Amino acid sequence: MQDHSICEAGDADIEAMRRIEAAPDYERLVGRWPAERHRAEMAKGGSRYFALRDAQGEVAGFALVQGFGDEDLKVHLKRIAVRDPGSGTGSFLLRGVIDRIFAQTEINRIDLDVFLDNDRARRAYEKAGFREEGVLRDWHRKPDGSFATVRLMSILRRDWEAQRP
Repeated sequence: MQDHSICEAGDADIEAMRRIEAAPDYERLVGRWPAERHRAEMAKGGSRYFALRDAQGEVAGFALVQGFGDEDLKVHLKRIAVRDPGSGTGSFLLRGVIDRIFAQTEINRIDLDVFLDNDRARRAYEKAGFREEGVLRDWHRKPDGSFATVRLMSILRRDWEAQRP
């Protein structure tokens, strides 16, 4: 992924992120937000968006991390999505976001939740060093009003440090 880079995303990236969210299955696995909700999230002091840019500078993926400023030094990876799933860009983005957070902040814990049937994402998170902590029953409300159960996963600073060469 030498031709890709990761940087903080801004308001000008919202439409590109929404196009990525519009991909088939993303509503079920990742979710879709209107532009206004992304703008409101970007305005929150504790939220950061990261953009994966391709060689042409286009947004090839993004990640949303919430909770910066938490006194317990923990954040939550709310959303990660890429334009070309299965190409390795998602793993590259995930690893880059983890590295940035632990290298540039005092954060001790990054957690996330993943739907029980999203095995591809679960394997990617495990490969990046996340460990399963348990199951959260009826944790997310789906667009149809039903509820979904998820796995809670996390990576701690000490796990990340142990993985580093």
